[in-house]
Amino acid sequence: MPLRSRLLARLRAAPAKGAAILLCLVLALTHLAVEQGDTAASPRPFTASASAAPASATPAAAPTLPIPTRIHGVDRYDQAVQASRAGFDRADIVYLASGQAFADALGAGAVAGTHRSPLLLTPRDALPPLVIAEIARLQPTIVVVVGGTASVSDDVLAQLSRSITGATFLRIDGADRYEVSRALVTDPVVGVPAADVVLLAAGAGFADAVAAAPAAVRANGAMLLVNGAGSGLPPPTHAAIRAFDPAAVTLLGGTTTMSAGIESELRMLGHGVSRVSGADRYEVAVALNSTAHPAPPGGTVYLASGTAFPDALSGGPLAGSRGAAIYLVRPTCVPWAVLADLHRLAPREIVLLGGPATLSPSVQSLTPC
Repeated sequence: MPLRSRLLARLRAAPAKGAAILLCLVLALTHLAVEQGDTAASPRPFTASASAAPASATPAAAPTLPIPTRIHGVDRYDQAVQASRAGFDRADIVYLASGQAFADALGAGAVAGTHRSPLLLTPRDALPPLVIAEIARLQPTIVVVVGGTASVSDDVLAQLSRSITGATFLRIDGADRYEVSRALVTDPVVGVPAADVVLLAAGAGFADAVAAAPAAVRANGAMLLVNGAGSGLPPPTHAAIRAFDPAAVTLLGGTTTMSAGIESELRMLGHGVSRVSGADRYEVAVALNSTAHPAPPGGTVYLASGTAFPDALSGGPLAGSRGAAIYLVRPTCVPWAVLADLHRLAPREIVLLGGPATLSPSVQSLTPC
């Protein structure tokens, strides 16, 4: 087990005084891994944006974190509206996806963030009035409905056409979530125009993809959903990767999430391949953000539930448009690995995505676990 992982395990069991000392050691290792490019401890699948500051010296003591605030609504649809209001005065493109299932919406977060646009959610059969009002406030020229009629019905499109004037309505669909992802990402108008890196996320679960959405935006990247359990990738996915001609392809998750066969196939085809992994979804997000944000000078970070998808989905474009990170946390506490990386980043602001039913008051007080 790597030294940093062993220290984190000790940190979980340590008493308060010992935990503080070990936390500083974890922070030191985090900085050392970033400065030396230690790919085992902190994979570097892409280069952070030019605005990122160089890694600073290890602090003598962990900095005090700000008291987190919240963005929250009465339900997942209002939550998405509140996230939109928090980040966007106007948007030329608005993305709309199902709030009942993540399959089609999962790939939309990074694309929306690339266009500095929000991702709003809807039930399948009827568009809530507050979502209609938010789209009208944003005054888009294009509204993109992500997914086929099994996800968002034609009745919703009819509501949009009756309620929103001056906009074109576009549906991006496909036979499954992977085809929808490819169609959206490669669309010449509402997709990703160019990418220095392509991130591949398993479409069977939501955790890695929602954490990766803002990181993909920051890295000028594109994220594609794939069947991570497969022995390789289908020809249309290879074609999408080749079309971007990326400097690197990054796999999200360990080999149980993204198979070794996919990695071998990509290497055989001449791609530079890296993998971001961790012991669980929380550590995968930490590893990803350690690479995407080597040492930014403060700023905002977002905490989202690692066990429920809706609030993290709509928060991705908000974080991406601000060059910020999303970390996943448990419903009642903040994993030690996340807490250590928050101390490394020393953010000026920490924002919880969701109300107390999703992220409890103990998360807001940054209770570790």
